[in-house]
Amino acid sequence: MTTIKLFGGDLGNEEMMIRCDLSEASSPVQVDYRNEIQDVWESTQYQAADVRHRTKGLIAIGKQLAAEAVEMPEDEFTCEAIEV
Repeated sequence: MTTIKLFGGDLGNEEMMIRCDLSEASSPVQVDYRNEIQDVWESTQYQAADVRHRTKGLIAIGKQLAAEAVEMPEDEFTCEAIEV
């Protein structure tokens, strides 16, 4: 399972986690918006095949979902990303 943490930039003090088993094409991309006291992973419409089985693709989808969450155009949104 590959897990990415998005933080900083337009997310401010918020964090967002995104994960997926990149070795299995049908593995769902899951997101945790970190809005609650406890972690809540939600499946998205994306799968490992959509991110081309690559960490870089998972980060791109994560940034797209984060931009939607903060209601910003994707091409203007910025944040940092690290694999955890």
